[in-house]
Amino acid sequence: MILQFFLFVPITLGFAQDLGSLRIMNGTYAVEEQFPYEAGLLCYFAGFPNNPSLCGGAILSNRWILTAAHCLQDPDANLTQVRVQVGSLEAPGGDDILVNGSDIIVHKNFNRKTVFNDLGLIRLPKNLTFSSKVQPVKLPSSYRTYTGRSVFISGWGLTDNQTASESLQYLRTDVVSNKQCQSQWNKALKGKKKKVVSWTFVCVDTQQGMPCQGDSGSPMVLADGSKTLVGIVSHGLDPECKRKVPDISMRVSAFLRWINSNTGGLK
Repeated sequence: MILQFFLFVPITLGFAQDLGSLRIMNGTYAVEEQFPYEAGLLCYFAGFPNNPSLCGGAILSNRWILTAAHCLQDPDANLTQVRVQVGSLEAPGGDDILVNGSDIIVHKNFNRKTVFNDLGLIRLPKNLTFSSKVQPVKLPSSYRTYTGRSVFISGWGLTDNQTASESLQYLRTDVVSNKQCQSQWNKALKGKKKKVVSWTFVCVDTQQGMPCQGDSGSPMVLADGSKTLVGIVSHGLDPECKRKVPDISMRVSAFLRWINSNTGGLK
């Protein structure tokens, strides 16, 4: 557990976890083909075969999904398998792709306390068939801050009624600077713990809504139609996702070399 702030941990479909929360708060229901790069994940851990954790992911290519490291790792249980769903607005649990735990890559420098390097990769056992409902995101070509740009965040996480959404929802918001993000976090923490907002983080305004439990690992893309992947949902301040402090994702442009080296150039 992180003192005073929480990972946006996946919600489990049968028992509660104590690490935090993630959901689309004040979101809008997505329509067919709006977010074809969104993947739904059910992550299974040893000892809990009937209680998978819900997360999101971004389709990078026909063989690779990018998500949050904390979706794929638990300090008390080993990941056994992940079920991946693509091309559907319905919550994961239907027609899906089974991935063994051995085909999962968690960033070797992932730190649960600082939440640095909160990224993981899933290698699919077979190629996806691209269509109007299944498409990859576009990776940025180099490091970008995107401060002031509008982005979409989508997912199946908890909604305002504290239940996981049965259909994909999304939120449109703006990227805020890391300086502003760190200032607002430390003001909210009131000196109890200093929050370091790394250059590898990207923060968004939460005045009109935010992601929460179950949205971990979901993609944040530019809202300009380019499908450019800005971030992967990581963590927020409070477990109920009510305090309007900037939400934090992993800045994908800071991890391009890591993505390329671990996917063989997305082959």
